Amino acid sequence: MNSNNFLVKKENYKYQHIYDVFSDFYKFDEAKYGDLLKDIIRVLIEFEKKGETVINVDKVQIDFELFNDDWPDQHIKCLNESGINSLINSPIVNNGRKISWSKWATKLDRITKILLKKIRIKDIASENLKYIKKANNIDLINYIFTYSNLVLLQGGPGTGKTTLIINLIFSFLKIKSNLNIGLSAPTGKATARIKEALNYKLDQSNINFDKVDCQTLHSWIFKSNWIGKSKLALKDLDLLIIDECSMMSIDILEEVLEIISNDCKILLVGDANQLPPVNNCSIWNNIFEDINNSTFRFCTVTLNKIYRNNGDIQKLSKLIFHKDKSLFYNKINEIIKSKNISNVSIDIRNSKLLPKKLQERVISYVDNLKEKTHKLSSKNYIFKRDINNLINYEKDLVLDIFSALNSQLILCPRNTGTWSVKDINSIIIKENDPYDFNTLEEGIPIMCIENNYELGISNGDIGVLIGRSNTRRFLFRKFNKENELIFSLIEPYKLEKIVPAIALTIHKSQGSESENVIILWNNVHKIKKQKNSFKGFNFFQDNYQKRLLYTGITRAKKNLDIFYLD
Repeated sequence: MNSNNFLVKKENYKYQHIYDVFSDFYKFDEAKYGDLLKDIIRVLIEFEKKGETVINVDKVQIDFELFNDDWPDQHIKCLNESGINSLINSPIVNNGRKISWSKWATKLDRITKILLKKIRIKDIASENLKYIKKANNIDLINYIFTYSNLVLLQGGPGTGKTTLIINLIFSFLKIKSNLNIGLSAPTGKATARIKEALNYKLDQSNINFDKVDCQTLHSWIFKSNWIGKSKLALKDLDLLIIDECSMMSIDILEEVLEIISNDCKILLVGDANQLPPVNNCSIWNNIFEDINNSTFRFCTVTLNKIYRNNGDIQKLSKLIFHKDKSLFYNKINEIIKSKNISNVSIDIRNSKLLPKKLQERVISYVDNLKEKTHKLSSKNYIFKRDINNLINYEKDLVLDIFSALNSQLILCPRNTGTWSVKDINSIIIKENDPYDFNTLEEGIPIMCIENNYELGISNGDIGVLIGRSNTRRFLFRKFNKENELIFSLIEPYKLEKIVPAIALTIHKSQGSESENVIILWNNVHKIKKQKNSFKGFNFFQDNYQKRLLYTGITRAKKNLDIFYLD
């Protein structure tokens, strides 16, 4: 930043109340350092909203106004010279060129030490590590568990992590059938995927899975003190497997570690390139920030081969984090100019109006859902009986609805603003938030945004509106207490935290996949044209933007369409 036009007026500083508390408690030269500290406070708050809690000042793009345009050198100098770092209980910590709130730095340090205690590094290091490189992944994990109560399984989307997890459980139970094994994930959507894979394995095997249970992390914690209410309790587990760890907040991991026994083995599974949890700190992303120079490398298994997607989808996802950024942009230009068949299309736009062909696809998608839900809602008896599982009555119709529901993902960087979820909703719903779910047309996709343990619905679960007026219901796919997949009709008054899911934010799409994915990419970060932008494009400038785009692209299994607003 080198323009005074980019500086904020002091009277417009929106975090003045936080700064006032800061200056009341801590003494420093306000005339010299006040504006710089205001900048630091804003940077920490704005990035925390996105889940970026440990800020490498040299690797982030500041896309908002600051008082001082000499970011970050003057700001680091301020922390070093003002005495803030040496204050007792200082709320800000800087470690070289990294800054964070002390609450996150303290938690990271504490949880990291707890995890490191599970690794007997001397025992691992003393063994012939050449064996590790030659072993298949299941043998490798078993080998590491011999010397460590912690294994990290790292791999991108579609690298077979879930399949490996289930096969690993199978191999454990073949050797020792009385193991108590818990599976989990931070979201209901991700947990459901594990349950499906587990159920599929159950159908194919005669191994006893009675001592295997799968719940969301919140549910495990919530039920930890419920005697007789859960098949297994966290404190009784011999092995705990947590999937989608990039979405796992440090707060919830801290709760889990407080409950499980010291002897419980933990397998943490995830992708360090995906988005961290919003408004919280990600232990997973921070562990892998410098994995090659840490003890954690001894207990890390990495999956590289991608099975989910191929072609240009796979090539783009791999190039996003390549050190040479120009390779990604060269691939973008190649896709745009190429006349060869590709599973990726890129449509460049310079108008804020939603592209007509996108609108047509959205309308067609929802119309298809309306048609299929109407076929089911015309069966009036389904609203009059107390039916627990619709698949036992109208299997073909129910499966057809959810096949259509999952056939396409429309992803936006944000909920509001240009080319947002709100914009997509306006095409179909034609009314402003808050929406009346009692009057909306049936066939509209919906998403639950809070956990409801009584109904078995989790934050992030997606269903569809069905019926009208007195017969209005929410149709959800969920699991019963026996972990069996069921399709339930839920009365609206029982589930209040619902939003339209015609489109999703990229954050909310984590844990999902679809044959066809549409991404609206609009340079939402207000990035100025930089000297290192390539051929007119500026998809990303920092790691957060890379993770956002990477997460969106890797939801696609077969086809990806990117609409880029220049």
